[in-house]
Order: sequence, then C-alpha cells, then structure tokens
Amino acid sequence: MSARPTTDQPERPLPAQVTMGLLDLVTSQSLDQDYVAVAERRRTAGERGADAPTDRRGIGTIGLVVIALFGALVVTAGLETARSADDRATGREELISQIADRRTLVEERRARVETLRAENEELETSLIEETSAGRALTTRVARLRMATGLVRVRGSGVKVVVDDAEGADTDVERVLDADLQKLANALWAAGAEAMAINGRRVTALTAIRQAGPAITVNYQAIRRPYVVEAIGDPDTIPARFVDTRHGAEWFDLQRAVGLRFTMTPEDDLTLPAAADFRLRYATSVQVDAR
Repeated sequence: MSARPTTDQPERPLPAQVTMGLLDLVTSQSLDQDYVAVAERRRTAGERGADAPTDRRGIGTIGLVVIALFGALVVTAGLETARSADDRATGREELISQIADRRTLVEERRARVETLRAENEELETSLIEETSAGRALTTRVARLRMATGLVRVRGSGVKVVVDDAEGADTDVERVLDADLQKLANALWAAGAEAMAINGRRVTALTAIRQAGPAITVNYQAIRRPYVVEAIGDPDTIPARFVDTRHGAEWFDLQRAVGLRFTMTPEDDLTLPAAADFRLRYATSVQVDAR
C-alpha cells in the first residue's frame, strides 16, 4: 500500500459551523450583524455631517403645512356651521311669526263670516216676516226642521227601555236590530214627533243595523239596555202603541221570549239634533211666497 503524498501547504481552518453548534452560530452571527449594520449607519451619518437629516426637516415642514391647512378648514367649517345655525334660527322664527299672523287672519275672517251669516239670516227673516205668506212659510220650515231632526227639540213624551231576557244565551232571547226597528216604527205610528235611541236622533235617514254582536244607530254602536225617548202626547202614545202591529209583536216577544220592556211617561225630554244629516239625492223646491 502506498502512502498518500503530502504537501508543504498549511492546513485550512475548519468552518465555524463545524467548530460551533449550528444554533449558537445563527444566534451570534445574526445579533452581531445587526449591531454591525446599526454602527455602520451611524458612522455614515456622522461623516455626512449636518446635511444628512434634510429629509426629516422636509417632512416636518410638510406636516406643519398640512396641520395649518387642516386647522384653517376646521375654523372655516365652524364659522359656516355657526352662520348656518343662525340663519336657520332666524328663518324658523320668521316662519313661526308668519304662521301666527296667518292663524290670526284666518280667525278674524272666520269671525267675519259668522257675523255676515247671522246678519244674512236676520235680513231673510225680517223680509219673510213682512208678508203673511212669509210668516206661514217660516212656521212650516220650523216644523219641518223639528220633524226631520235638524234642530234640538224639547217636550213631553215617553221613555221606553228594552233589554235582553234575563240570563239570555241565544239570539232569540236578545234584542236584535229588527226588534229596535219595530219599536221605532210602532212609536212613530203611535204619534211620536221626534225620537232618539241611546241619545242618537232618529230621522228618515237613520239606519238601525246589526254589526256582529252590537247594534248600530246611524252607524255608531250602542250598548244595552236600549233607551228610546219619543216626544209626543204621553197620554195617548201608550194606548196607540198597543194597537199598532209592531207594538203587538213587541208584547208577544215580551211574553214568549222574556225580553224586558218598560214604558213610562216623561214631562220633559230633550233630544239632540241629528249629527250628520245630508240629503244626497233630494233637492229643495222653490216656493212662491206671493
């Protein structure tokens, strides 16, 4: 076996990763290199002298300009907001003042209209009263206004109170809209001149209807017991009521079903005017007053 030849060249040092652990090498070199880089930057900055931080001063100047501009914008916006608030407050006060003035003007004109209407009615009445035919026409109109329910009326008459049978649990034992219709028709036939059911005036246009469990008069629900007030002769209405067909039917209901019914004479009844009395199809006829 021949020996490996040798040379006089010196031996190369072994790499650090061979002589040191890999983890120790990474840690030491990374930290050393960081320190070296920082030191190099500081040395370079020292060599440049005072001219090095020009960029920093430039950034500071721009920042000051931006801050100044922003402050100016804030002040301008504040002034505009204050001015707008003042303008809105002034406009609101002017609007309120105008509304108050218009409301006062409307009230004055409304009062003027009422005054003129009253004067017109007085002139019409005085003109009509100058002739006998006019006086007769005035009397007839007053009578018709009472009969049609256009005015509040007062006088003697009867009060009729009706209610369901005691312990009623079926519709047969309850007062229905048809029963109130029969009662009203019987009172008209017995001589009633004006009538109201639970305080609601009954006219030629009154509707008495069933709406579920409730009864409505003039499209307004009423509650039991049902009170019917009729102005007329309190001495003759009860007897004539019994003689009417609908009156006899009511007494049959009272006996057979147990509906409660009482009629008492009254010396002083006051009935309200109809709440909503509008003719939709009928028109007035001009009457010759000669």
